Amino acid sequence: MKAITFHGTGDVRVESVADPKIMEATDAVVRITTSAVCGSDLHPYHGRGAAPGGPPLVESGSVMGHEFMGVVEEVGAGVTRVKKGDRIIAPFSISCGSCDWCRMRLPTQCTTTGRAVFGGRFGKQYPGGQAEWIRVPFADHMCEKVPAGMTDEQVFFLGDILSTGYFCAENAGIRPGDTVALFGAGPVGLLALQSAQLFGPSRVYVVDRVDYRLKLAEELGGTPVDLDKVEPVAELRRLTGGRGPDAVLECVGHEVPFGQAIQAVRPGGTVSSVGVYVENSIGFPVRDAFFKDLTLKMGICNARNFILPLMPLIQAGKLQPTRIITHTLPLADGPKGYAIFDKKEDRAIKVMLKP
Repeated sequence: MKAITFHGTGDVRVESVADPKIMEATDAVVRITTSAVCGSDLHPYHGRGAAPGGPPLVESGSVMGHEFMGVVEEVGAGVTRVKKGDRIIAPFSISCGSCDWCRMRLPTQCTTTGRAVFGGRFGKQYPGGQAEWIRVPFADHMCEKVPAGMTDEQVFFLGDILSTGYFCAENAGIRPGDTVALFGAGPVGLLALQSAQLFGPSRVYVVDRVDYRLKLAEELGGTPVDLDKVEPVAELRRLTGGRGPDAVLECVGHEVPFGQAIQAVRPGGTVSSVGVYVENSIGFPVRDAFFKDLTLKMGICNARNFILPLMPLIQAGKLQPTRIITHTLPLADGPKGYAIFDKKEDRAIKVMLKP
């Protein structure tokens, strides 16, 4: 089959690799109908994420990508919930569904898989979804059937970034009438903006410097704050009468916006962070956080928990994930997709791939 493979910093290629096959009775083999380039795919693309002196985040030759959906083509003898022909969506993290952490609804901490992610070096190694086919382990737990009438594009982001955006907003504890600030108008941030509005805030300020992303944030109901025109902490305080936002959503995964989120939020407020950090440690304004009596919530989203609850919100039009799609390319143009997404060329926000 054809797949996008990693070969070092800035080097992804479309190559022929071995077709996946059933290896365990609990496996399914899925024909991929849609995949995408995620912001966290750019960490290995830029050579980030390796532990000091350790191996790279992704091994050379590995199949990339953790966002995918498709059609079941084969199942192992132990699979009973899904069958050949079912359209399915799967979460980005791989979990067994039966270990202690999975039973606690923390599948990203699964001890059976070692906290594995499709296409990444976490725990056991599983080829990714930027390909024509994929093996999905623990298929009865991992695969969720897609309702008839929902397009790939509507459902797709439940496997990662829509669930992550909702998780970020939910963790912030937004109450009706609250003022909210959001750092990062990338794909996750724009979906977090949509999710935050479900909780009834009076206003959501969106902090970024990319003009076309701020424009879409405004179309989606956010109030833009342009980093190139104002200092964000001072501006957020000014906009809230010196008080600071009640909640701040951090969707970048970088030391600077994380620190700004802590400095901007009001005393007693909440900072919810879902940006993917590859560093072991970053600068942390702990004195500000301590004396402001802040609540800080952060972590990797357990997307498996959100797939079913969020589907009806998409069907009802309360969440519109397709608004962030700017490019749909054939899998053969995957390297181009990486390049335009990385460099923000051609007003790129979310790049989808079709085998």
